Amino acid sequence: MFERRVTRQAFESVAVKRILAASIVVALIATTTYGLFYWEAVGTRTQQSLCGEAKQTLKGVEVQARALAAGLTVDDYAKAEEDEVAALIRALDAATNEAEVDRAIEAHAASIEAKNAVIDAEVDTRGDQIFLEQRLKKQRIPVDVKQQLLRAAKAVSVSCT
Repeated sequence: MFERRVTRQAFESVAVKRILAASIVVALIATTTYGLFYWEAVGTRTQQSLCGEAKQTLKGVEVQARALAAGLTVDDYAKAEEDEVAALIRALDAATNEAEVDRAIEAHAASIEAKNAVIDAEVDTRGDQIFLEQRLKKQRIPVDVKQQLLRAAKAVSVSCT
């Protein structure tokens, strides 16, 4: 009987050890899996935030470059853009049907195209007249701003892939 108890206890001891070992292995696998999923989620959030910051930086540099090309300060250029957007919103609010909405959008697009055509014509026809303190619009943007623009565009392409 004593031998029977010893073998039973030994058997139960081995079974308990196996159950404990299996439990530890399952816990380690679960913890590792959770850690990997969490790491991937954090990496995705970090990537998205970096991409958003890069896009904001690019937008800011683009606004600065457009303002310099237009010969305005950044604040004046932003105010002019806000005024254009406000005019478009007022025109869309005043529209009563879909045809009027389409006309308002087409008129706004036509005004933008006309402004771009005037700028292109001015750049193409007028030479660099330094003695009159007039430079081509393309040359109003300093080299450092052009480099910032290129860096910001590269940052967006790298961080948003």
